[in-house]
Amino acid sequence: MKKGSNLTTPDAYDKVISAELPNKDKYPVLHSLVIKHMLHGPCGVLNRKCACMVNGECRFRYPRQFCAATQQGKDSYPLYRRRDDGRRVKVRGAELDNRWVVPYNPRLLMTYNCHINVEACSSIKACKYLFKYVHKGHDRASYSVDPAGVINEIHQYRDARYISPWKLYIGFSASTFLEFVHLFCSSSVIYLICSLLLLRRQPISRML
Repeated sequence: MKKGSNLTTPDAYDKVISAELPNKDKYPVLHSLVIKHMLHGPCGVLNRKCACMVNGECRFRYPRQFCAATQQGKDSYPLYRRRDDGRRVKVRGAELDNRWVVPYNPRLLMTYNCHINVEACSSIKACKYLFKYVHKGHDRASYSVDPAGVINEIHQYRDARYISPWKLYIGFSASTFLEFVHLFCSSSVIYLICSLLLLRRQPISRML
């Protein structure tokens, strides 16, 4: 990024990210969009049955604390400005204030009219954050059909394991099946056969 584009100070965060209810009279459209898309919960004491509740607490740490000014947090995420300005709205039967606002970018929210959580991550942890999303792959679910009372954990592990970030996923899909080969006194070789790739059987010596 260009030198002037880096978000490194609380003032720079405030220019891009907001975690407050906007002025209803000055920004009526943005105010309605924040209420529609960017308010969390209610959860906690207001709703113990909310999906985000784990062991009696919100796993997303809502409601947040009021904060007079944006500060740099200890875990690389800022503590966004959430002033106790008296603004409250009634959502899903509860009165919510700035403590319940999910950080957002006004321009993106106005453009796409949907929930877009925008966070500033300016430390070295940003690399981990980016690579985690690049390499996490698609959502997957493993399943098997076994005879009643017979579970082979070794086969389950072998048939559905994630090898590396390079998408070497060994499992079952509509167009993929596996062929297991084990030679005497040698390592097991697994061939992944699908509509796009066919690994032909080769001697162990040629594959190593």
